[in-house]
Amino acid sequence: MHYSFDFAQQLHYPSNAAQPGPIYFLTPRKCAIFGICCEALPQQVNYLIDESVNCSKGSNAVISFLHHFFETFGLGEKSVHLHCDNCSGQNKNRYVLYYFCWRVMRGMHTEVTLNFMPPGHTKFAPDWCFGLLKKCFRRSEVSCLNDLCSVVRESTPVSKVNIPQLVGQENGIVHVPTYNWQAYFNPVCKQDGDKKISHMRFSATNPGRVFYKSSLAEDELHVDLTSVEQHAQLQNMPERIEPPGLSYERKLYLYQNIRQFVREYQKDVVCPNPN
Repeated sequence: MHYSFDFAQQLHYPSNAAQPGPIYFLTPRKCAIFGICCEALPQQVNYLIDESVNCSKGSNAVISFLHHFFETFGLGEKSVHLHCDNCSGQNKNRYVLYYFCWRVMRGMHTEVTLNFMPPGHTKFAPDWCFGLLKKCFRRSEVSCLNDLCSVVRESTPVSKVNIPQLVGQENGIVHVPTYNWQAYFNPVCKQDGDKKISHMRFSATNPGRVFYKSSLAEDELHVDLTSVEQHAQLQNMPERIEPPGLSYERKLYLYQNIRQFVREYQKDVVCPNPN
């Protein structure tokens, strides 16, 4: 099965197609989006990450969303092919590599291939779904996360390509936890990746080993990331990272400046009084 994943440019809400001018100069609530697209169906799960539950956009977040996706939306496939961009902070780093190595060594997959697209050529399936989502967003009235979920669904009403998944609520309640994968893998994670490598493969027949090449025309090379003995030292799952939530200053800003643009019955959900 083939999947592609990427972050989209964050959205701001409340938002209105006939948006009043004053909010243009303000900073409404922010919602990041992480999409994982299965081209074979086709279907994309869009993780909606409100700023109150946003821990980071680094490798901990990427791995946590991928892990949740495979556990919740996966089709039970044993062989997985993945595409993503070259962003080293999010995708092309040793923690993401060790995660897929870990999945294979745990028997969750028998083979994983990870492919990084060349710089300047990173338009792929998730961008198609993000485009449909944002086109619908620009002509919709959105006051809260539930409205944003409706926008995601209504962006593809017939094909149902876009699916929303809330990472958490406006009040900070978390539905999709972020785990500290970096601390989890650090005891066995000693090998840094080569930034020039574009294709990697992990196989259950060679646990702990990654096969790699810079282009499809080259022969595969390999390096051992970890051993079965080192892998056995790891616990079942890493510790959760609790999001810091909104600061008092941010809550006060939303209450004083943004609350007026929210529908009346959603004001206390999106911009409650912090005092």
